[in-house]
Amino acid sequence: MIIDPIIPNGPSITHHEIEHVTSACATGWNMRASSYTNAFRQLMAQVTGHKYALALSSCTGAMHIAFNALGLKHGDEVLVPDLADFSVAACVIYCGATPVFCDVEPDTLCLSSEDAASKITPRTKGLIAVHLYGQPCRMEPLLDLAAKNGLFVLEDAAQGIGSSINGRPAGSFGHFSTFSFKGNKSVVSGEGGILLTSDDRLFDLAARLAAGGRTPDNPFAYDFVGFNYSISTLQAALGFAQTSRLDELIAQKKQIHSWYSERLSGMPGIRLNAEPQHCQPSFLTNLLFIDAPSIQRVKMITQLRASNIIAEPVYFPISSMPMFKQAETPVAYAASTKAICLPSGHNRTEEEVDYICRAIQQVMKEPGRDKAQIPLTGWLKYKSDSLEFFARIKEEGFIIPFEHEGHSCELRVVTAANTQDAKLVETLTRWREASAAAFLTRTEVTEQTMQQILNNYVSALRDYVLFFIFSDGYLYGQVALNDFAFQKHECCIDGLYIEDHAPKGLAAAACETIFAWAEKSLEIKNIFNHVVASNKKVRLLAAAQGFREISRTALYKEKIPGGEIFRPMYMPGHDTPDEYLLICKKSLSSKEIYDSK
Repeated sequence: MIIDPIIPNGPSITHHEIEHVTSACATGWNMRASSYTNAFRQLMAQVTGHKYALALSSCTGAMHIAFNALGLKHGDEVLVPDLADFSVAACVIYCGATPVFCDVEPDTLCLSSEDAASKITPRTKGLIAVHLYGQPCRMEPLLDLAAKNGLFVLEDAAQGIGSSINGRPAGSFGHFSTFSFKGNKSVVSGEGGILLTSDDRLFDLAARLAAGGRTPDNPFAYDFVGFNYSISTLQAALGFAQTSRLDELIAQKKQIHSWYSERLSGMPGIRLNAEPQHCQPSFLTNLLFIDAPSIQRVKMITQLRASNIIAEPVYFPISSMPMFKQAETPVAYAASTKAICLPSGHNRTEEEVDYICRAIQQVMKEPGRDKAQIPLTGWLKYKSDSLEFFARIKEEGFIIPFEHEGHSCELRVVTAANTQDAKLVETLTRWREASAAAFLTRTEVTEQTMQQILNNYVSALRDYVLFFIFSDGYLYGQVALNDFAFQKHECCIDGLYIEDHAPKGLAAAACETIFAWAEKSLEIKNIFNHVVASNKKVRLLAAAQGFREISRTALYKEKIPGGEIFRPMYMPGHDTPDEYLLICKKSLSSKEIYDSK
C-alpha cells in the first residue's frame, strides 16, 4: 500500500492569487507601491466591520504596536490565556509589562472569563482574547469583565478569521484586533498581519508607530521612536487575493470538519471541536480531544504518524516554558496532554479524512498497535494501486503488443536493468540531442547526464512510465506517460520521439495504443500534451490524434550555465515572447480496447 504523508496544513492557491502577485511584482512600485497594501487594508476592514486597518509584516508586530498605542508599560499586567501561541505573551513582555496566565474553557480552549476575573489586580490594564484554532471566544462575558474593570481588550484573531459570535465576525469586538496570514492559516500571505480598530485616536497613534514614529507632514522628521513592521506589496497582493476568496476558503474548512464529524462524533472516549450556542467556528484546525484515560496522546500521535498521518499536539501552556513560573491553569495543562490537531489543510479530501478517521478508530480499539492498517478507498486506492503497478513493471518489465501495417509492434516499459545498458544509453543520448528543441531546458546532453535522467525516470519519479517503441524487433523510439492527477484520472503524454527512418505512421500507432491502454487499464479519462509551439511535427501529430489546444503560455528565454531555459512570461507587456508552450487535451472515448494489464 502506498500513501503519501497527509500533512497538517496547507493553503489553497489558485491562478487568482498568482495573477495578483505577478501583477504586484510587475507594477507595484514607486507611485503604485501601496496599491495592494491599501486594497488589503480596506478589504479586511470590510470583513470585520472596523473603521481602520493597518497591513503589517506579522500578527506579532501588530500586537506589539497595539500594546504601545494602548500605553502598556513596565509594571502593568495583562491577562493572557495560558494556551496560545508564545507570541501573545512575548508582545506583553516587549513592552516591559507582565503576562498573567489564565485558564481556558474546556470546550473552546479560549480564555475563561471566570478565571480571568479572579486574577485581576490594581496593575491589570487589559486582556487578550485569543480565538484559538478557529474557535471563537465567548466575547460577551470578557467584554463585561473589561468594562467593569476599565480594561482594554485586544482580540488575537490570528487563527479566527471566518469565525463569528452571534453573527458578528471574530476580530470585530476589541479596542484592537489582530490577524495573521502565515502559511498555516486559513487565509495566507506567506507572512503578514493586520491591525484593526474603530477608535480614531488609537488608529492615529498606531499608524504613526507603524511608520517608525515619523511626523505626519514630514517623512524625514520623527516625533518618537516607532517600529518598522511594514508588509511588502507582494505579501499584500497575496493576502488581498486570498481574502477575496474568504467565503470559499472557510466553506472548505467547514466541509472538512463535517467529514470528521460524520465519522467520529459519538465515538466513546473522544470528541471534536465544540460548537457552542451562538458561536460559529471556522475550523482552522480540527481538534481531537481524548477523554479516555487508557489512551495516551503521545502514543496515538506516534501511531498516526507511522500510518502517514501527520497529527500534531496542541500548544503547550505558555507558563510551562522555562522563563515563566507554572500557572494554576489545570484545564490548559490537561488539554496540552489530551488534545491532537488533525490534518485540516484546504486540500484534504474526503477519502483522506475517511482514512484518518478509520485509523483513529482502529488505534482506539487496539492501543497496542504500532500503526493502523486500513484499506484505502476512492482515489487513494486508485493512486496506491497504480503506483504499485508502475513500480512492479519498471522492475519486472511489461509489454503492450500492437500491429501496424501488418508488422508486429510492441511498447516495452523501460526497466531498472535498461539503465545499465551502455548501448541503450548512447541511443537515448542521440535521441535527446536530436529533439532538444522540444525541451524547455536546453543544455548539453552527455551519456552521463542521460544516465542520470534515465535513472530518475525509472527510480525517482513514481508516476513516470517510459516505453520503448519496437517494430519487428527493432527499436525506433520512445513515449511516456507522466504527471498523473489521480483524483481526476488524468495524465500527460511525454517524451515522444521516433527515428526518421521508422515505418511511416509508427509514432501515431504507438500513441493510439498507449491511449487505449491508459483508458482501459489505468482508467484515464483525459490526457494532456505539453508542446512548444515551434515543434511543428509533434503539434501536427497531436492534432491528428484529437488533441485540442486549451491554453498557451508566452515564454521568454534565459541563459543558464551550459545552455538556456524557457520560463513563463506571466505579463508579456510590450515584450515579444521567444516561444509559446501549448497545452492540449484529448478526452478518451469508451470504445472497446485492448487490455494487457
